[in-house]
Amino acid sequence: MPDHPILDRDRQRLPEPMTDEDLEDLLTEAIGLYAEQTKTPVSRIQTFAEAKLLLKNRGLVLGIGGREFRILIVKTR
Repeated sequence: MPDHPILDRDRQRLPEPMTDEDLEDLLTEAIGLYAEQTKTPVSRIQTFAEAKLLLKNRGLVLGIGGREFRILIVKTR
């Protein structure tokens, strides 16, 4: 019988914690899928580093539907 993805031989294993970079990737993919399915135009999607924003935290710059947003990722724990 294959191992359960979280439980292994009656001992609990916790999944690897998500990193800031993992969350950036997840949000980028989710926004791309949303835009594709709804045919919403995306003019820009970049990480803060790619956009050359000198900010301490990670995040995304998003141009979507004629608007521009900054999505800040702040890890609290």
